[in-house]
Amino acid sequence: MADKQYAFYFDQTRCMGCNACVVACKDWNDVKPGQARWRRLTSEVAGTFPSVEVFNLVLSCNHCVNPACTASCPVGAIYKREEDGIVIVDRDKCQDIRACAVACPFDAPQFGDEVSEPVSKASWAVEHPMQKCTFCWDRWEEGKKPACVTSCPNRALDAGTVSEIRAKYPNAVRTVQGFPESDRDQNGNTLESGDTLPNIYFKPKS
Repeated sequence: MADKQYAFYFDQTRCMGCNACVVACKDWNDVKPGQARWRRLTSEVAGTFPSVEVFNLVLSCNHCVNPACTASCPVGAIYKREEDGIVIVDRDKCQDIRACAVACPFDAPQFGDEVSEPVSKASWAVEHPMQKCTFCWDRWEEGKKPACVTSCPNRALDAGTVSEIRAKYPNAVRTVQGFPESDRDQNGNTLESGDTLPNIYFKPKS
């Protein structure tokens, strides 16, 4: 694990599904309107009327200890920073092979289209290279938490080092309603690299 591995915290009891974090993420990172969403909201409904519960979940890249995306990329476009464990994609190197999207259990790799990226950068090898959450590394350098965290009106999101999150939320758990199994890909197949060990902690809605 990195010397200062960052992690997310999500309180499912506080999330009201307002999408403020989704919008703030797009705004700060200049992700144009379109299919690419670095942070995504899903909702599951359980029970039958009149006893119905809604379980909201917002996820981005979990900056895993063993990222399946880095292991699957044949051109080395994705790497994990040693100093803080943030997983970064070098969009200049991406060849649009999309093996990362198949391998990631959390749907973190995202891709633009002609509407959101009508003009390719000269340095890109393909028209729409993979893009994903950067854990707002640029905000951390300014002493700020990620845009998704600071935008949440109900304080359902938090972030910090793993040690900080564990100390602040000692009762946090590693899974929650709607969270994908971290050792399986999108097709339900066991990942060859084993458990990805996502860096996210939860307070579940019971």
